[in-house]
Amino acid sequence: MEESIDVRGLPALKNLEKLYLTSDIGKGWQNLTSLEELTLMDLSITSNAVQNIGTLASLKDLVIDNCVVDDSLNLHGFCELRQLQTLAIINSEWNARLPECFSELISLKHLDISFNGIFENVFMFKNLTSLEFLDLSHNKFSGDISVFKNLTSLKYLDLFSNNFFGNIYVFKNLRSLEFLDLSSNKFSGDISHFRSLTSLLELRLWNNSIEIPSSLAPLFNLSKLQNIYADNNMIYNAETEMHSLDTPTFQLRSISLSCCGDGGSFPQSLNHQHDLEHVDLSHINFKGDQFPNWLLENNKKLERLNLVNSSLSGHFLLPSTSRRGLSRLDVSSNTLDGNIPNEIGAKLPSLELLNMSNNFFTGGIPISIGDMISLQQLDLSNNKLSGGIPRHLPMGLFTFDVSNNQLFGDIPSSMENLSLMLTLDLSNNTLFGGIPRWIGKMSNLQELVMANNHFEGPIPMELCNLNSSLKFLDLSANNISGSLPSCFIFSSLTHVYLSRNKLKGPITSFLNSNYLVTLDLSNNHLTGNIPNWIGTLSALVYLLLDNNHFEGGIPVQLCKLNRLRLIDVSNNNLSGTIPPCLMNTISNDSSHAYYSDDDYSGYIGSFSADVPIEFTMKSISYFYKGRVLTYLSGIDLSCNKLTGEIPLQFQNFRYIIVLNFSHNSLIGPIPPAISDLSRIESLDLSHNHLSGNIPSQLLGLHFLSVFSVAYNNLSGTTPQRTGQFATFEESSYVGNPFLCGEPLPKNCSTDGSSLSMPRNATDEGFIDMKVFYASFVGSYIVMPLCIAIVLYINPYWRQAWFYHVEAATMSCYYFVLDHILPKRFR
Repeated sequence: MEESIDVRGLPALKNLEKLYLTSDIGKGWQNLTSLEELTLMDLSITSNAVQNIGTLASLKDLVIDNCVVDDSLNLHGFCELRQLQTLAIINSEWNARLPECFSELISLKHLDISFNGIFENVFMFKNLTSLEFLDLSHNKFSGDISVFKNLTSLKYLDLFSNNFFGNIYVFKNLRSLEFLDLSSNKFSGDISHFRSLTSLLELRLWNNSIEIPSSLAPLFNLSKLQNIYADNNMIYNAETEMHSLDTPTFQLRSISLSCCGDGGSFPQSLNHQHDLEHVDLSHINFKGDQFPNWLLENNKKLERLNLVNSSLSGHFLLPSTSRRGLSRLDVSSNTLDGNIPNEIGAKLPSLELLNMSNNFFTGGIPISIGDMISLQQLDLSNNKLSGGIPRHLPMGLFTFDVSNNQLFGDIPSSMENLSLMLTLDLSNNTLFGGIPRWIGKMSNLQELVMANNHFEGPIPMELCNLNSSLKFLDLSANNISGSLPSCFIFSSLTHVYLSRNKLKGPITSFLNSNYLVTLDLSNNHLTGNIPNWIGTLSALVYLLLDNNHFEGGIPVQLCKLNRLRLIDVSNNNLSGTIPPCLMNTISNDSSHAYYSDDDYSGYIGSFSADVPIEFTMKSISYFYKGRVLTYLSGIDLSCNKLTGEIPLQFQNFRYIIVLNFSHNSLIGPIPPAISDLSRIESLDLSHNHLSGNIPSQLLGLHFLSVFSVAYNNLSGTTPQRTGQFATFEESSYVGNPFLCGEPLPKNCSTDGSSLSMPRNATDEGFIDMKVFYASFVGSYIVMPLCIAIVLYINPYWRQAWFYHVEAATMSCYYFVLDHILPKRFR
């Protein structure tokens, strides 16, 4: 009898053998003396419950699933269950400590304490020698792992994702083991300790530091072994080791050793395997061996083959007969060459994923790929493929990536039917023609990448049909002309790259793109003002508007963007002053950068984006991309018409790396607060009208490698040649007439001022402004006075003076009368 009941009816069920409870336990347990199986689910365990469970002397099976156990509870009641054979505490919030008396439950055969987050030592299990099944996975168990060597009856041991460490030799006596999972711990030792586990069917060793030969020779005598998963361990070459068996006795179904290290030659032991379904030997250096075509030939049951970055070379050959079971084939990042076989679609018709990227394949894309009706992801990028894009492609394609090849021609209109497309990457080829209007029909499209081709014409209005789906748009480095469509209000866009085109007109509103991280419109012919609505793009990290024809001021709304790391508006016609609040804008938090591992980390859906951003740093224009870009932060306002002084506050700006205000009309002193930019590497203030001394505080900038204040009105002495400033040459200071000291050729006097300067020159510049104003006013007073005195003394000059004044007056009168005054007033 098995049912879920109200606990108030318990006293009437004295002969109940099985009970499943999902409500409050209550009282009455002492009467259920015949109960053998008890399941408690979705409960909060109380002290009364623990005490009452301890009275169930006949209980053999106890399951506690998704319950809450408070840390104040005394759990010794569980230890009274001496007949207990099965105990499962799973998916629960177990905040209490396991009692030491657990070691007294010597009748236990099945113990499952998984997915609880328990932080305990395993010593309480040392006497449970009858255990056949032990699952401690997804907890925080630790302690002396030698307790396991006594559990010789174990057939199933799962220690996945805990805090265990130590040498795996302690498991060598568990000869009854059929399943062993030591994954995601810190175990070490050589896999040869497992050669005595002759009953083993499945071995899981992921994410440890265990030494494993690529040949698997120490396991050759494990005749029952079917599956081995040992990714992220220490794979090594064991070709020099001798073994009693030349060939393995097992027939594997799955092998996964993906990681790293030098594997020597590709393991020939796999040549004896004929039942393989899953093979992953990625990221192991196999010395440039030829591609093991025999793996496909020998294993007719093969479903997945991953040989990514395995240093394989030679041609890729197909098996003699069709392999309809193969669903995933990834041989990317090797040095395979030759043509992709034309009959690949016929021999591998069931592929869902085909990745042959980052190789040296030549020739055209096989037309037979269109026969792979199940194909969802096709990646042939970074090869040397030529010819055009096939007219016939599978209708179920989600990802189509043929970037970085030598393809030419236009985009075939047959692609219009690929309505399920999520990612389309055609970048870095020699494709031409216009951007097809039918792309607007790909209603699921999330990533559109067509950069570095020869596409021309305008951006079609139909692209705006993707307003709700499109997340990533890269049309950079083409010949695209016209203006930005007014409907560009994509609500999901995260990255926009339209640089190096021929776009003109004002910036269209991306006002609804609340997730926009990158906006790169540089190197176009855009005009008008930088719009104020850019301040609403709260997620913006990279703003690049350089090399356009923008005018007007820098909008103060930029100061609202507290995630910005890079601003480049150089080489425009911007005027006005630098908003002081802009100095507090650049984010100090690198976590705001877009290449984290979870969001755009360069990763959206199935697409790994690695788009470069051009930025001038250390006087060199360079393309930064990937994780390197996350360490770059700066402001470039150079080559504009900006006026006014440099803002004085930099304390919230301290992690900036690049600051370029050169080629403007800035005045005033260099703020000493620039010394707060402790991480700055490139500082360029050249070609302005800055005055005063160079602040000595700048000597504290220990990372500065490029510094220029050339062609200003600076005075005084150059900074001491210590630290980074010892590396700066004359070109950093040239063009300042009243600046002296090394490395300039002009020497300074003992008081630190230039020999060619007046001694009363101040830090405000090489002109004393007070003296200048006084002399200016005095001149206007003295000159009229002198003229009056001369005219008073000399009557001849006085007569001539009034004659010329009268003549000039009459000439002006008749000029106005004849040329300016209307006739009716004459």
